[in-house]
Amino acid sequence: MAKSVLEQLLKDGKVHRGQLGINIQNITEDIAKSLDLKDTKGVIVSNVRKGSAAEKAGLKQDDIITAINGDRIDDGNVLRNKVASTMPGTEIKLTILRDGQEQELTAKLDEFDAEAAKKTNQDDKDNPDNPSKPTGKLGLDLKPVTPDEARKLQLPEGTGGLLVTDIDPNGAAAAEGVAPGDVILKVNRQPVQTLDEMQSALEKSGDKPILLLIARRGTITYLTVKPQ
Repeated sequence: MAKSVLEQLLKDGKVHRGQLGINIQNITEDIAKSLDLKDTKGVIVSNVRKGSAAEKAGLKQDDIITAINGDRIDDGNVLRNKVASTMPGTEIKLTILRDGQEQELTAKLDEFDAEAAKKTNQDDKDNPDNPSKPTGKLGLDLKPVTPDEARKLQLPEGTGGLLVTDIDPNGAAAAEGVAPGDVILKVNRQPVQTLDEMQSALEKSGDKPILLLIARRGTITYLTVKPQ
């Protein structure tokens, strides 16, 4: 990687880095249990940016990337380094798990834009109000997100979800870092836009750790919560 950087700097004074356009997370034991996975192999895709190389290749939220060009991936940093050290415009082969089935996708890498990345990750704090009925299993007060709130919270266009308006500091969700202002998009990979959908998804989870897909100030991430 150092040799590649040096050669690029000598050639045109700039480092070119590949980019897929996804957010990923390592698979913890709790995430593996939530998804009924046999092990923690691979990384899970929490978000696919619109118009990105990943979207064009057919990569989707909840996919699990297990290899790049045949090289096994068990850690998000390994994947990021492999992509960043590959020249933009290069085609790479991704091995993924989707709904328990292994697939292969081919992605043509974009070029990493540092300024665009800063803009995407810029904080935009919001002060939600109008709390609704709580979900006792997690210790949360929730309400459906309005279109205006979705814009303020930097949610992808057309995205719904449930806004966390209040939280029991001694509840299961608080213990895992869920906070007011977060937006719950999915529960165990099931989209939730109403309180009834939330309750239904929670009831189906039984005693397993609950996998939440959360939007927080422009980023989308997974959290696992052990029900109380």
